[in-house]
Amino acid sequence: MALQARHHALREEAQGLDEAARQRRFHQTELGELLHQLELDRVQARADLDRTFERLRTEYAMDPEAWTPAPAPEGFDPEAAKRQLEESRARLRGLGAVNLLALEEYGKKKERWTFLTRQREDLLQAKAQLLEAIEKINVTATQLFSETFARVQEHFRDLFKTLFEGGDAELRMIGEDPLESEIEIVARPRGKHLQSISLMSGGERALTAIALLFAIYLVKPSPFCLLDEVDAPLDDANVERFLRMLRRFSDRTQFVVITHNKKTMEAAHTLYGVTMQELGVSKLVSVRFDTRHEEVAAPEVLAGAAGA
Repeated sequence: MALQARHHALREEAQGLDEAARQRRFHQTELGELLHQLELDRVQARADLDRTFERLRTEYAMDPEAWTPAPAPEGFDPEAAKRQLEESRARLRGLGAVNLLALEEYGKKKERWTFLTRQREDLLQAKAQLLEAIEKINVTATQLFSETFARVQEHFRDLFKTLFEGGDAELRMIGEDPLESEIEIVARPRGKHLQSISLMSGGERALTAIALLFAIYLVKPSPFCLLDEVDAPLDDANVERFLRMLRRFSDRTQFVVITHNKKTMEAAHTLYGVTMQELGVSKLVSVRFDTRHEEVAAPEVLAGAAGA
């Protein structure tokens, strides 16, 4: 019995020692984990400190290792400084989140604004130059138009008197701006009162138009002129006047006249007849008059006759 009691006591003691050993091992594990966490915190703190030192060196040009705090100025109140610091921190927190890209965005916006401002100035300068050029063009065009209008007016009166064997005619500008004003034709055939061209007969209007046409032609003569049935509304007497006009200017211009009038055909140097012998097929027939007729007709006048 004594041996059993001794064995039981030793067994209980061994169990207690095992339990104590387990407790110690558990405590050792906790201490190891804590030590590992402390080591991580130390490494992190060292990295933060290195970044802070590097920022002080790059942004503030200060060596943290050689830095020593300056003595407090005379009359420095630590409590007041602490309150001021807390107030500044409160205002900083009141600003909310700080946009770290604000300066970069501001730089881009400013660059864009500068570009657009420069473009606007260039456009305004170009606009001013264009307006100046337009003004010069308007002045030059107005001067040239006025001079040309006066010359056309002079030739128109002379030719009108020639075609109508008397009378008078003039061109009137209606409006203040010569470049935008309307032009009214006022004519007075021989033996009639001065009147608008709209009140004249068809033949008179045709002769007036021919006078205006040749008045413009005389300002800047052309070596070639095509007239398409301008003599259609004219009677025989007016056709003779029209032909005299052609002969007058035939020494400087070659005229091609499309006509159905026989008198105009007789006055031509060369005659081209256009006929349609078959449906849809036109045929051209030319006739050149002999020398006797050439002496009578205008030497440089061509006439075309259209017939079915």
